[in-house]
Amino acid sequence: MRFDPEIVGAAADAIKKAERILIISHKNPDGDTIGSALACYEMLQNMGKTPHFFCHDVVPESFYFLPNSESVIHEFASADYDLVIMLDCAASYMSGVHESHVELFGGNFPLINIDHHPSNENFGKWNIVDIEAASTTIILTEIFEFLEWKITPKVATCLLTGLYTDTGSLKHSNASAEVHRGAAKLLMKGGRLRDIVKYVFKNTPIATLKLWGRVLKRISRTPEEITISWISDQDFADTGTSTNDLTGVVDYLNSVPDAQFSLLLTEVNGKVKGSLRTLREDVDLTEIAGKLGGGGHKKASGFTVPGKLQLDTRFHIFNENQIFDDKALANS
Repeated sequence: MRFDPEIVGAAADAIKKAERILIISHKNPDGDTIGSALACYEMLQNMGKTPHFFCHDVVPESFYFLPNSESVIHEFASADYDLVIMLDCAASYMSGVHESHVELFGGNFPLINIDHHPSNENFGKWNIVDIEAASTTIILTEIFEFLEWKITPKVATCLLTGLYTDTGSLKHSNASAEVHRGAAKLLMKGGRLRDIVKYVFKNTPIATLKLWGRVLKRISRTPEEITISWISDQDFADTGTSTNDLTGVVDYLNSVPDAQFSLLLTEVNGKVKGSLRTLREDVDLTEIAGKLGGGGHKKASGFTVPGKLQLDTRFHIFNENQIFDDKALANS
């Protein structure tokens, strides 16, 4: 347990006193933020509370098998709730409501912030942040056990989903012995691993594969040993997909041997999102992402900046006597 028991106790008291509780996931939701939110939703329902689950974006279809995934809302009024629980959000902007609901942030509103990102801004009234945890769902598992709140099979499945997705099905370097023990614990409590594997890891529509094909076709390697690819607004339109369909493809970029790190650039609605991954111990992606206003983990980070992608084409012409290239012509 790497959190302050007093803070957890105070947060638990706030939950016990509240009736209407809003749970918030981050934008472009992944398995950890969805699993955390729906685990809390199920737990609060079992406690007799009235929870609501907000996400700025739609829940990806791969998580529809989780209980209450259909209950997501996309609008709310802060005044309707006694308490807010924000999950897996390192920064206020990741919620998607940092401008429309500024009253939530700054420590005055009754907000519980539970997260595992080193770049967390501690914007809540109660901040439970463990940067060594592999997932937010691992933190929730420890909190529930500490408070002696019963983890039912439905709650366990939600928690296990976040653990498996944030560790690449226990294949990433953050899949420590602690993580394996946590997974075993959730399995013993009824977590449905087969469903997670079936719907999250073995469920890829043809449209998604076509989008991934474009990513893989464009892979290149820079002189700095960075593996890079990109996707544009037009690619989503052509394939009938969305940013949710990119989940997992960056891991293929990251499998190129001897790369410093991989970078997937995604153009969507006037912004460019960068997804960074590395397998190296001597590369800290939080520093790179931080320079562009982003953050995350040492080996998995991201950023979003306003703008559009512009293809920069280079060429060389060889003949028996001379070598021409675009740089030489530009300087002539």
